[in-house]
Amino acid sequence: MVARRLSVLVLGLACLGLAVQSTLGQGAGTTETLRFRNPKKDYAEDRANGVITEAGGMVKVVANNKTLAEVPASRVIAVDYTALPGLEKTLTDLRAAENQGAALKARDLYTAELKKNPADPKTKRFLDYREAYWSLKVVESKTGDALKAEAPAVIAKLKGFTQEYSKKNAWEVWPISRGTARLQAELGNLGDAASTYSFLAKIDKLAPNMQLEARISEMQMLLASGNMLTAVPVMDEVAKMPATGPHQEKVKILSLAIKAIAEKKSKAKPEAAIKAIEAIITKAADPSVRSMGHNVLGELYLQHDLPRDAMWEFLRVEVVENSDKDEVIFAIWRLAGVFQKLGDEARANLYREKLPQVKGT
Repeated sequence: MVARRLSVLVLGLACLGLAVQSTLGQGAGTTETLRFRNPKKDYAEDRANGVITEAGGMVKVVANNKTLAEVPASRVIAVDYTALPGLEKTLTDLRAAENQGAALKARDLYTAELKKNPADPKTKRFLDYREAYWSLKVVESKTGDALKAEAPAVIAKLKGFTQEYSKKNAWEVWPISRGTARLQAELGNLGDAASTYSFLAKIDKLAPNMQLEARISEMQMLLASGNMLTAVPVMDEVAKMPATGPHQEKVKILSLAIKAIAEKKSKAKPEAAIKAIEAIITKAADPSVRSMGHNVLGELYLQHDLPRDAMWEFLRVEVVENSDKDEVIFAIWRLAGVFQKLGDEARANLYREKLPQVKGT
């Protein structure tokens, strides 16, 4: 009997040793789930479980001393925490509200938790981010006068979040900044949207590829604004930055479009630029290059007062090249304006109403 108990004890200790070894193999910290858009899977959602660290705008997942994923913050969907100090009893309720998609309820729940003044920095950051995120979702469900009335206050809240957490290299700064720029653009403040991305690119210790990604988005906003006095110098700066793969293709597409607009002498189609951009799109393996390329062509046509040609480019992004959600949102927003320009108010309203639905997915 004693021998049997000893053998059970030894076995138990061995199992405990294995458990400790496994935990140490994952590194110090709680196992978490990173959800992200994977470019190797046409930007479909993917997941990795492990200990999460971040630096320079990149989010890394490590398990058993092995890096499972290293993702730019621009591709992160969410980090799902298994536990957070001070939220042991409420994290499940918060998740349930989010899963129901009730933006107003979720925002109010996070606001209530923040009023309790959480002491743990990780918990506070999580609550700050989710409150900002759901505040964005609440206002993004609005259209017309309601959007114009409520968006400025939300933009101020979002900018406060990015100002605070950009100093801490937080990945959450990226989705909040992107949401800020979307709202600014919808209000017609494309210069402000460009400035939001410019701020993002200047975050201290940011990885070069992330700097470039932010500058590319800045160029897109400047292109849409038609402000070539600002766009051309920015284009010259960005063109000098080291770029490979999809980033290189995007910079080339934007450079061609901005140059064509800056040099335009008539409303005629800039055939040479169009053919060069179409050639890049055709050869591009990355779907985000193709969707951005068609949106850029749409802008190029708009700047040459060719709204019907622009319409087909934006529709292409909505219907065919639609794996990049941000480009789809941009295309639908532009389509509302294009149909209004074409005098088709019914379709313009259709796309204004569709926009909140797409942003909410």
